[in-house]
Amino acid sequence: MNPQLDQIFFGEIDNILTRVRMDAEMERLIRVSLNADSPTGELFRWAHLTRMSCECAGGEMEAVLPGAIGMELFALALDIFDDVQDQDNDNMPWRQLPDAQAINLAICLLMLSDEAISTIPDNRLFRGVATTLHRTGICASNGQFQEFLYDGWQQVSFEQYFEMSEQKAGSLTACACRIGAILGGAEETVVNALEQFGRNLGILNQIRNDLNDFLNFFQKKDFVNNKKTLPYVYLLNTLKEEAAERFKELTQGRGEGAHRFGDKEREYVKHLTAEEGVAPYCTVMFEIYCQKAREILEGIPVPEKHKENMKRLVGENI
Repeated sequence: MNPQLDQIFFGEIDNILTRVRMDAEMERLIRVSLNADSPTGELFRWAHLTRMSCECAGGEMEAVLPGAIGMELFALALDIFDDVQDQDNDNMPWRQLPDAQAINLAICLLMLSDEAISTIPDNRLFRGVATTLHRTGICASNGQFQEFLYDGWQQVSFEQYFEMSEQKAGSLTACACRIGAILGGAEETVVNALEQFGRNLGILNQIRNDLNDFLNFFQKKDFVNNKKTLPYVYLLNTLKEEAAERFKELTQGRGEGAHRFGDKEREYVKHLTAEEGVAPYCTVMFEIYCQKAREILEGIPVPEKHKENMKRLVGENI
């Protein structure tokens, strides 16, 4: 990404924090939490996605800035809530805090997200952005609720998995793309198309993350906590007889899995994953959603040069 744009984002966050005047320690926590979960060192990926959607619609940086920062703060808040609830990603700054303080930090970020978009001068655009953020919060919360329900279920269908993934990961990327399109002054058909593009982008990224994290037993707790990721759901729905029973034995008893899941069990799951074709299946599903996203972009009636950055987002391999 462009370092000059990153500096603009940092500057806008400085302006917001100066306006609200909060405790110095809370401000420090906000600053160290921003971009902390970027696996590649990329800064402000949610703000940049919002910006790229605005540019795709023909809009300018100045118009999208409040929405881009609002989206960045909003997504960070949801990440913190998610990690606290899952007791996951122990290396993140907010996971070094007591849960009560981490939750308080996330609530503060949600309020700062509203503060960020409050500077949108056009009241109609402001309402559109605020409504998008709030409805996304409802949708993502419902998806998280579904995920917790599924943790206790022995069987989850592919349909249930993709519905949950759409509500969680899909809704967030759809939100960023919709906000960008709204602030770019796009017609409603373009706004809806970019929103749908974002939804597919979120799902394909979730598939990639699910596959990469599935065998990461030491840093991620997805498997031993019975989190119904796509590889997990695939094995639930494809294993037969003895293998199915053995898989159930390994995944029963939430909260106990880490204590009885040793080297032997990890090797068995790795073997099972390779033997049953988990990676090829996830790769096929990833490519299906990539193709859906590309087709949506192709159908958006804007100059091709405006779509270039969005196309690059679906150009990577799993």
